[in-house]
Amino acid sequence: MTQVTLSVIIGRFQPFHKGHRKLFEHASQISDQTLTLIGSAFRPRSEKNAFKWTERADFITAAMKSAGGTAEITCLPLIDTLYDDKTWAGNVRTAIDLHLRTQGIARADARIVLVGHDKDESSRYLRWFPELEAVSVEAERNGSTVLNATDMRAGLFLNTAPVAKLRDTFGAVETDQVVSWMEQNTGAVAQIRAEAAYNQAYRENYRKAVAAFGYEIPADCADAVVVQNGHILLVERAKAPGQGLYALPGGHLQKETAQEAAIRELIEETRLNIPRKLLEGRIAARQVFDHPDRSERGWVRTEAFKFELIDGKAQEKVKGADDAKRAFWMPVNQLTPDVMFEDHFDIIQALVPNVPFAYSSVLMSRMH
Repeated sequence: MTQVTLSVIIGRFQPFHKGHRKLFEHASQISDQTLTLIGSAFRPRSEKNAFKWTERADFITAAMKSAGGTAEITCLPLIDTLYDDKTWAGNVRTAIDLHLRTQGIARADARIVLVGHDKDESSRYLRWFPELEAVSVEAERNGSTVLNATDMRAGLFLNTAPVAKLRDTFGAVETDQVVSWMEQNTGAVAQIRAEAAYNQAYRENYRKAVAAFGYEIPADCADAVVVQNGHILLVERAKAPGQGLYALPGGHLQKETAQEAAIRELIEETRLNIPRKLLEGRIAARQVFDHPDRSERGWVRTEAFKFELIDGKAQEKVKGADDAKRAFWMPVNQLTPDVMFEDHFDIIQALVPNVPFAYSSVLMSRMH
């Protein structure tokens, strides 16, 4: 069989712009097919994750078609695994293998080329796949700055830059299709802008604190992962950030230990009627989660405590209070990341076994 060349492009494309288009144009010159893995899939809308993966796939295919592209492009979702790079790399390999299988191409008959911009720390994944060829395409620039989707989102949602300027900087077709989407999704736009405004104010206050102290200061939090009878205790957030999203009970430390904060916030937000000493005895695990990108607000660290309540008895009664609109028990097998605040789904996956959001199953459902 004639060897088939498959280009693989990995990115968040939040949203797609002319710098991204450059990758696809290069891929079309060297390959028969392009597999696009769209990162941060199945995450709720936010300042950083403004568009669903399916919307980004539509942006990509429409923009490349408008540019006269004829190459075959397949888009698949790629799930974030914030605290496990090896699992993320394994998911990439799984996606490639499943794509080849659905195309009827044997791995031995495929030349696979990873195409990307080796521009900063976010591009380090290009060196994680020694079995693949890797091609670095020179990044598009806006003056001395590498063109990036963060600036495009800021122009669209935060400082509402003139459309003409956005078209000139990020591409006419790429800008127009996002502006059209915004006109058709006013509710989502309002939500994203509210989150962005909150985050901007938070970061400005943080900058003032750093200026006063002369060094970076993390916000320290604690969260409670409470499980009973195959259910997990969650709250619905009553206000920004993440208004309406599901979250673990938790909050900022207030001159106390992380364990004390986790128990205090748990009781305050859920009205769980269990004495503090008994809760201390139900702690089965604790773990710090401090990825610098875990919160869009800034540098926010948390320590999560897993509480295992007694199985075989009725669920403990809970009621939302304080910062929680409501508190409720959710079956663990119904958890999905698209409704969870920040990295709370990642925290749950780390501390609760058998959270059944398997990447291979998600891919199979998309490819059949």
